[in-house]
Amino acid sequence: MLSPDFVNDYLDSHLAERQVNKIQHGFPSPRFWNELSVPLDEIGADRRQLSRTVGKPAVFLYVGVPYCIKTDPGKCGYCLFPVEEFQGNAALENYYGYVEREAEMYRSQMEGTTLTGAYFGGGTSNLYRAPVYHRLMDLVRGLFPDISDQADLTLEGIPQLFTREKMEAIRDSGMTRVSMGVQQVNEHLNSLSGRKQTTKHVIQSLEWARELGLSANVDLIFGWPQQTVDSMLEDLETLVSWEVYDITHYELNVGGPTDFALNRYHELPSTLANLEIYRAGRDFLLENGYQQLSTYNFRRPGDPAARDFREGYTTRFDHLDTLGLGYAAITFFGNPALPPGRSWSFINHRSLAQYKAAVDDGRFPVERGYRHTPDDWLLMLLFRSLISTEVNRTQYRAAFGLDVYEKYATVWDALAERGFAEITPERIRLVGDGAFYAPMISALIAEERYRELREEAALRKRQSRRPVPVDVSLPVPGAGSGG
Repeated sequence: MLSPDFVNDYLDSHLAERQVNKIQHGFPSPRFWNELSVPLDEIGADRRQLSRTVGKPAVFLYVGVPYCIKTDPGKCGYCLFPVEEFQGNAALENYYGYVEREAEMYRSQMEGTTLTGAYFGGGTSNLYRAPVYHRLMDLVRGLFPDISDQADLTLEGIPQLFTREKMEAIRDSGMTRVSMGVQQVNEHLNSLSGRKQTTKHVIQSLEWARELGLSANVDLIFGWPQQTVDSMLEDLETLVSWEVYDITHYELNVGGPTDFALNRYHELPSTLANLEIYRAGRDFLLENGYQQLSTYNFRRPGDPAARDFREGYTTRFDHLDTLGLGYAAITFFGNPALPPGRSWSFINHRSLAQYKAAVDDGRFPVERGYRHTPDDWLLMLLFRSLISTEVNRTQYRAAFGLDVYEKYATVWDALAERGFAEITPERIRLVGDGAFYAPMISALIAEERYRELREEAALRKRQSRRPVPVDVSLPVPGAGSGG
């Protein structure tokens, strides 16, 4: 266990550092996913065994698309996700044919499961033409004959690419929600990303969704270049006036060779300014009747079209199965009932050519993965639960046979002393600024395990550089015969 002095020193030194939100990837960070051969047959056998023993395990489906429209600067100025520049509908529909073939590879694994939700993301999933949304749902129903009545089936897109025809096809296909990556309602701030979105695009898309009975979520980013508390609040006030029930208000991740990191870093609010923006946005939404469901998700009750969706987090510990299909899609699979080392995170190829080549060869298009130890899986689910701002100690104990408070007591106690957490016998809740600092809190909780992983990575690197010993009892190719 980390010492109280280390925990407090860590908190003191990280409170003013920019938050890097990787906790939706769970534990560990993808940079440690070094298994190049992921045993899909073993995972399939475990899925089928769970279906026989626990009865209809829940599965969440993610289907990705690689393409985004071209912007200047590229990748909307800030995006860190792997994407390809849109090449037209022929290329997009060709790609989707590969996704259908990949889905077929998982058919036997998914027998006996229940689909509890699906998310069509990317990339930009509303690039598809209207008829393809019916094909997407045909894929889902073919892979999952049993779909929960309460399953939230969401398609992500950008406002300027929605049309009424597409919205009708989305609704008629059986999808239930659209998630709109608005990012900034303010047209000047939005233009810094190179996107051509206008306020009219946003209003029209929301009106179509409402008219057709689709639930609609709007994503906004704070910590944007040139953004102030006032400009952020103007955006939120606009969404509230438009009766948007679900708002995701999340912090900008800055990094990599993006335009915002390379050319607009000096225009970004500081971490403490971002904290002020977060507080103002959170308080405004709570005052207007929204409930904080997670670190960045806010929902106002009363949406007649809404279903209970959980975007990027979990509140349960007994089972996790998120199946990822398509380019760069991620799968998480694990259950405490499995033998040690049988829980996995893995990602599909982030090269479109390699993804297609694997499917053409009849292989699962997996690039690399991570085989979790029991403690790794414990951290994996704890990370994803923290996104919901609370950890249920009773459920955690039932799943893992230990008290999550006792295991990380020095961290929880320090957070409680600073007003970031409340601890009761039943649960641990992030309160105050605790939700804003969830990425930092997660990294602190995993600090000891991350030390081990860094040491293991360094050892592998040294071993890869070490000369291979030569067995002198055998002839050495190219050497003289001697004598």
